[in-house]
Amino acid sequence: MAVASQLRSAARLVLGGIQHVTQGRTPDAAYQSLISLFCRTGGQSSDRLSQLIALANPPYKLPDARGVAGDFDAGALKAITEDLDAHGYHVFEHRLPSDLCDSLLKFASTNPCSVRASSGAGGSSKSLMVESYDPGKLLGHRYDFSGHDIINNADVQRLMGDHSLVAVAQSYLRSKPVLDVMGMWWHTAFGDEPDAEAAQFYHFDMDRIKWLKFFIYLTDVGPENGPHCFIEGSHRTGGIPFSLLEKGYSRLTDEEVAANYSADRAIEFTAPRGTIIAEDTRGLHKGKHVRKGDRLMLQLQFSNSLFGGYYPPSRIARVLDPGLAYMANRFPRIYSNYLKQE
Repeated sequence: MAVASQLRSAARLVLGGIQHVTQGRTPDAAYQSLISLFCRTGGQSSDRLSQLIALANPPYKLPDARGVAGDFDAGALKAITEDLDAHGYHVFEHRLPSDLCDSLLKFASTNPCSVRASSGAGGSSKSLMVESYDPGKLLGHRYDFSGHDIINNADVQRLMGDHSLVAVAQSYLRSKPVLDVMGMWWHTAFGDEPDAEAAQFYHFDMDRIKWLKFFIYLTDVGPENGPHCFIEGSHRTGGIPFSLLEKGYSRLTDEEVAANYSADRAIEFTAPRGTIIAEDTRGLHKGKHVRKGDRLMLQLQFSNSLFGGYYPPSRIARVLDPGLAYMANRFPRIYSNYLKQE
């Protein structure tokens, strides 16, 4: 019975892949099959698909790997990739410049955002739009900025075209990357308990087949400010026990995770603003509940394919950063999710 179910999922996945290539969208049945097969195989299905994608889209020859994350030669890129392969995360020594943090903080303090619906007591049952984030009048655990506003910000565009981030992503993916699932949000000290809708319980992501996320702290993050947390090595094939995968694409309690991993594998990223963390969020992760103050995070995700979950389309209205213009002209696949192809 289990074998027949896997075969049906595989068939839906293949048919959905054909539709994705020909029509540019992923049928939901195929996306659900991607998740189902991941859970049933412990990740082997996604690994095989990634190998095929790498054959079809071998890496670009990039001009260099210099940027906000560092100045990397081939040896440094190899070492970062090996660190990601083994542990699932890498914290860069270089941090975002202070003036860039200030500018992005100003954007996040003045632009409209959406207060995410809450799963717990005291929060709204539906999302609310507000003119700007007001730390003195909290309405929920998490405030999200629209993808359109994020990608049309000149500072964010500078990061989208950053050579060091692109080079690390490509090295880890072993294929031409595609930039997608951009995000920026506040986590706040709203309520006394963590909230599932604010991603404050452990979970794994499965938006795409393979991806790498860059999390950038735009505020100082101490133990009370909701540090990002990750279970080291859980991104690897077989890294999540089948007893947890049997629960499907769901949130997990700290107790469930602690029962399956030693305490030293639970990493909490307390760090100053500007810190850049690369992470394969196929592994178990969460944002810890904020006890004091707040936390502002920027996320850039590079995937090996856009096959997967649906996100409302966003387009760059105008390229404001010359570095992004250069990269988009030379390496169009990277930006195909956000720029119309001529």
